[in-house]
Amino acid sequence: MFEANPVDLADLLNDAGSGKIQLPDFQRDWVWDDDRIKGLLSSVSRQFPIGAILTLERGGETLLRSRPIKGVSEQEAPSGVAETFLLDGQQRLTALYQTLRHEGPVVTRDSRKREIKRRYYVKMLDAMDPSNDRDEAFDSKQDIVRDLSMQDLEFQDHLIPTDRLLDTPAAATWDRGYINYWEQIGGHPRGDAAAFLDSFTASVKRAFRSYKVPVIRLDKENSKEAVCTVFEKVNRGGIPLNTFDLVTATFAGEGEDFSLRDDWKAREARLHSRYAALQGIGGDQFLQAVTLLVSQDKRRKADVDGGVIRPVSCKKDAILELDLVDYQCWADRVEAGFESAARFLGNQFVFTQTDVPYNAQLVPLAALCVDLEESLESDDASGKLERWFWSVIFSEDYGSATETKSAKDLVDVANWIRGGETPTILNEASFEPARLIGLQTRASAAYKGIYALQMKKGPSDWRSANLLSIDIALSNGIDIHHIFPKKWCERQNPPIPKRLYNSVINKTPIDKATNRKIGGKAPSEYLPQLRRSVTADDLDAVLRSHWINPDALSSDDFAGHFVERGEALLRLIGEAMGKPTPNGKDAFIKAMKLAGLADEFYDEEDEEFDPLGGEAYDEEVDVAAD
Repeated sequence: MFEANPVDLADLLNDAGSGKIQLPDFQRDWVWDDDRIKGLLSSVSRQFPIGAILTLERGGETLLRSRPIKGVSEQEAPSGVAETFLLDGQQRLTALYQTLRHEGPVVTRDSRKREIKRRYYVKMLDAMDPSNDRDEAFDSKQDIVRDLSMQDLEFQDHLIPTDRLLDTPAAATWDRGYINYWEQIGGHPRGDAAAFLDSFTASVKRAFRSYKVPVIRLDKENSKEAVCTVFEKVNRGGIPLNTFDLVTATFAGEGEDFSLRDDWKAREARLHSRYAALQGIGGDQFLQAVTLLVSQDKRRKADVDGGVIRPVSCKKDAILELDLVDYQCWADRVEAGFESAARFLGNQFVFTQTDVPYNAQLVPLAALCVDLEESLESDDASGKLERWFWSVIFSEDYGSATETKSAKDLVDVANWIRGGETPTILNEASFEPARLIGLQTRASAAYKGIYALQMKKGPSDWRSANLLSIDIALSNGIDIHHIFPKKWCERQNPPIPKRLYNSVINKTPIDKATNRKIGGKAPSEYLPQLRRSVTADDLDAVLRSHWINPDALSSDDFAGHFVERGEALLRLIGEAMGKPTPNGKDAFIKAMKLAGLADEFYDEEDEEFDPLGGEAYDEEVDVAAD
């Protein structure tokens, strides 16, 4: 499967220059800056290790389009002559090729990331002085066309170009020129120019000429998944290879003039510009949706024809098995499926990327929209799809193993909507009341879900008392804000704990202007101000549409408000999931009592119980901080 051997640096550079070693098309461009290049040259000059490189033998099932490393032209190394693909080590090998073999200037970057053109030199006197830092012996200068006068300056200043260090005819010519120059003018600072050059060759040049690089060679029998996995493991310092990159390269290697990257860019532009909720969808997610449908279609055909039945999947190995024909067959339908998914999200009052509870859930959602098509037009079907959508969110089921769950949900939910059994995920979905207290930030899918669910259920606008619409929400800057303001809560005696006032129970969709009026005031203070623009009856109706008891709010009764609204939100969640949630009243009352806010609620002895959802709260704060 693989072998590891040291290879002469000179031989690697020869193979790169002839095109025997080339880059697979998924590799990003060379990006090393001036300082890193000089540091690499210094390491080689001292025979320090620079790390192994990873190559893949051409052939086998991993068909890749290739290109020469930067500095080697297509004329010198056409893609068809590649015998080996360079999977890891591009930055190092390219830097060494450009400085040691490439005749022209090196196009690199300075410390401010600005593009510059440089020629690299060894300061020979400094390199041979043991009291000097070898790093300081390597220098770069702004590109100047090399001519005889330039060469004389190199001889005069004892600056040998790095492309004259290896054993080449050009290097031998430079050496003779250096010796002749100093024999003619005399006065070499080390006495004899030829003797000094011999010492420099033995110390510095020989280091480059004898340097060996560890090479790990993957043979052509390795699978695409193995290639992708190995690359991910070893390429920690550069831009990691993802599945999309490898599929891009393999599609290009199938012999057609097709670029997956260009195809996806066009689809991405359409989807992202039309639907803000889809702006978190990338090429990997698009391929996952395609793979789900391709694998499901093949499974169905095998079931009918008696062939080998393989599982529906969108894992990496299944994606890497896609061929170009499959992709082209399904890509347009999948794009339409994501558009349908975005419209579905809009009906759930999820309009932007930041509002999407689980980005990963959009993959099976789009696939279901493709698979079910007209079947989703009935109220029963759309209701079932909504129930699955909300059950995933409030059971927080897509936090891990999303590829496995996506495949299972595509099969089970589609079967259910067509009249089959209820999916396991719906039967097992649950939501604990204490979790409602612990929802603090948008780091949680359930937090986003409650905000969207409140909007969907039709609360009224605090300013106009009109039913909230998407137009009002966007034009008035509606967002989720505190009902009992943070500053007011912190001023109370005892102070209301953050994990209570910052819970989603104490938050609701409020427009910017109203939130500014609320400020840090007590509800009993800001409600009269709001009634100047909305009548008392209308404002009470607005509050009730937000599951807020007007009496508890106007009397600054945080505990009563919290318990009552928590119960209301639990009923809202249960309705969306299609099943009742556990009663949360006791948990909410105990939360108030432990905070010293509601001794009058009941007199039972305390039990060993954490109704504040402290563990969940701390976890969310950590995620948000990251």
